[in-house]
Amino acid sequence: MTEQEFDYLMAVHRKEDTSSFNKDAVLACEKAGWVKNNKVTDEGMEALAPYKVDNAIIMAAGRSRRCMPLSNYLPKGLFEIKGDTMVERQIKQLHDAGIKEIILVVGYLKERYYEMAKKYPELIVIDNNEWEEKNNMSSLYAAKDYIKASYICCSDNWFAHNVYRDYVYDSYYGCLYSDEFCNEYCVKGLDDRGYMTEVKKGGEKSWYTIGEAFFSKSFSQKFVDLMVKEYYDPEMKYMLWDDFQIKHITELLMKIKRYDDNECKEFDTTEDILQFYPNFKDFIDQFFQEDELINSTQRISYLSNYSDVKQYSVVATEQSTGRMHVNENLFGPSPKCLEALQNATMEDLFLYDLTREDNLAVEISKITELSTDSIFIHSGSSDVIKTIMTIVLNKDDTVLISAPAWNYYKSVCELRHAKAAYYNVVAGTDSYEFDVKGLLDTARKTKPRIIVITTPHNPTGAVISRADLEKVIKDNPTSLVIVDEAYLGLSTVTYDAKYLLNAYNNVVFCRTFSKLYGLAGIRMGYGLCTPMAKQVFKLDLNPFRVSNIGRKVCIAALHDTEYYTNLTKTIINLKDWFISEINTLPGVKAFKSAANFIFIHFDDSIDVQALKDNLQKNGYLTRLWTEGSHLSMRITVAPRPDMEKVLNLIKAFIQK
Repeated sequence: MTEQEFDYLMAVHRKEDTSSFNKDAVLACEKAGWVKNNKVTDEGMEALAPYKVDNAIIMAAGRSRRCMPLSNYLPKGLFEIKGDTMVERQIKQLHDAGIKEIILVVGYLKERYYEMAKKYPELIVIDNNEWEEKNNMSSLYAAKDYIKASYICCSDNWFAHNVYRDYVYDSYYGCLYSDEFCNEYCVKGLDDRGYMTEVKKGGEKSWYTIGEAFFSKSFSQKFVDLMVKEYYDPEMKYMLWDDFQIKHITELLMKIKRYDDNECKEFDTTEDILQFYPNFKDFIDQFFQEDELINSTQRISYLSNYSDVKQYSVVATEQSTGRMHVNENLFGPSPKCLEALQNATMEDLFLYDLTREDNLAVEISKITELSTDSIFIHSGSSDVIKTIMTIVLNKDDTVLISAPAWNYYKSVCELRHAKAAYYNVVAGTDSYEFDVKGLLDTARKTKPRIIVITTPHNPTGAVISRADLEKVIKDNPTSLVIVDEAYLGLSTVTYDAKYLLNAYNNVVFCRTFSKLYGLAGIRMGYGLCTPMAKQVFKLDLNPFRVSNIGRKVCIAALHDTEYYTNLTKTIINLKDWFISEINTLPGVKAFKSAANFIFIHFDDSIDVQALKDNLQKNGYLTRLWTEGSHLSMRITVAPRPDMEKVLNLIKAFIQK
C-alpha cells in the first residue's frame, strides 16, 4: 500500500472529506476492494491492520526545574490548562482515537501520578528509577518492553485538536516551522522519500521537532535493540531520545509531520503557560491555597536558583571486571593497605579523631616538604575541587577550563552560577599539547576567577611544562589557578609544588589517593595551598576529620614506596607497548600519555561506536569522547593479559 492510498483509506475510515485526493490512489483502493460505496470494506480494514497503533508511551518522569516553585509540589504533566491537566488531556485524546493501552512513565513526584491514575484503571504506570541521573532515554528504557507500534509522548505537550490516529503509515516526529532562530532540534535535510537525513540543535527557516512522535514496529525493533546495546555507555545519561535517533539517523528513519503554531504547544516554563493561557495563574493560586502553601513561594524561592543546574553523575555498572572506562587503578593498591584495614580497631569506628595533628597530613608533609598548615584532607580530590570553587566563586564569575575536559568542573561551576570559558588542549604529532598561548589570550579576555589546569590531562594524557605552568600562574595574579594532579605519579612528570606555593599565593594543587594508590573505594584526597588559603577553605570542610580507617589505609600506601615505584614502571611499559602496537593498525592513532589511560583517534572509515560495543560485548568497558564530529576512545591501562585481549579485539574488528 502506498502512502497516498493509506491516506485516502484513512480519510474514508474517519469519514473525512476525500474530494481532494489523488485519483490514482482512489482508483487503486477501489480496484483492490478496500473501498466500496465510500466505505472501508472488511478487506480494506485487513489491509490497514499492519498499520494499527498498539499503544502510547507518555514520558512524565522529569523534574521541570524551570517551573519552580510550582513544580516543587506538582509535576508539570499535572498542570491544568483549560480544564484538563496536560497528561489527562493526552490520555483522553488517545482514548478518543481508539488507543486504549497507555503507558505512563513516572519518576519525580510519582505519587501524584499514582493518585491521578486511579481515575484510569487501564493506565499502566511504570517507575523510572533513574530519572535523576539520566535524561529521557531512561524513560524509554524503562518502558522498552512496551515499545511496539507506539506513540511517544511528552507530558508537557498540549494539542489544540486530537492529533492521534488508530492507524499510522510510518514513523514520524511532529514539527513546527520557524523563520527566526530557535534553539531546538532543527531538521536540516530530507531525502527523496521524506526521511530526515540531518538534524541539528539550533537553526532558522527550518522545521523543528516538537510534540508527539510515532515509532512503527520495525522502527521500534531497531530502536530498542540499539538502546539496549548502548544503554550503559557514559554518554547515554545526557541523551534525549532525540539525540539517540540523530546518532543513528541512517538506521532510525523518521519523517516529519507538519503542524502550524496554533496546533501544538510545548511549555518549558510557567511563563510560557501564562502567555498562552493567562488564567493559569488562578490554577497556581488555587493549588497553593488548597495545599495550605500560600506562603510557599517565599519559603522555597531559594530553590529556583537551581532550576537549570544538573548534577554530575557517573553511569552505574554492576560489572567488576574489564572496567577500562573510569580510570581506576586496575592493578590494585599495595597489600599493606589491606593490612591496615584488617588491623582497624573498634576505636577507629566509634571515636572521632580529635588529636591535635592529622596523621595523614603529617605524612604528606614529609613527602611534599610543606607544613601541615598548607595541607587539607578531604574525601577525594573531587571534593577538594568542589570546596575550592564553593569558597572562591561568585555568581557570574568565569572559570577557564580545558577543551576537552572532565565534565565535573563545569557542573560545579554551574552550581555556583558561574560561567565556563575554554582553552584548547590539541593533538600534536605524538601527544596532545596545551595551547598555552590560547589559554593566556582567553584569560586576558575573560578575566577568570579560576583557571583549571588538569595535568596529566584527562582525557588526553597531556602534560603542561613546568615553565608554562608557572607562566600561567604568574601572568594571572587575580585568578586562582587550580592544578588538578589526580594522575600524579603515573609517569615521571612532577612539579615543585613547594616552590610554586612559596612564590605565588594564587595557586592550589588537588591530589587524590584514587588513581596511583588504587584507593578509589576509600574516597580520600587532599589539597596543597598557602596557609592563608587553608584557613578559608576550612570553612567548607567537615568539622571532624574524614574516615579514621581511610586515613590509616592512605598512610600505609604512602609508606610502601617500593610497590608504587614498581607499579608506575609497569604502567609506563604497558602504555608504551600498547601505543606502539596499536599505532601499527591502519587508521588508528594512539597518543603518548602521562596518565593511566591511552587516548586513541580513528579514521572516519572505522565505526568507533561499533568498536566500543564489540569491546563491551566481550567484557571490556571503554569511554568515548566527542571531538567536533569525531569520536575518540579512552582506554584505561590494565594488567597485560587484559591489554593483550583488548588489542586483539581492536585488531580483529579493524581487519574485519
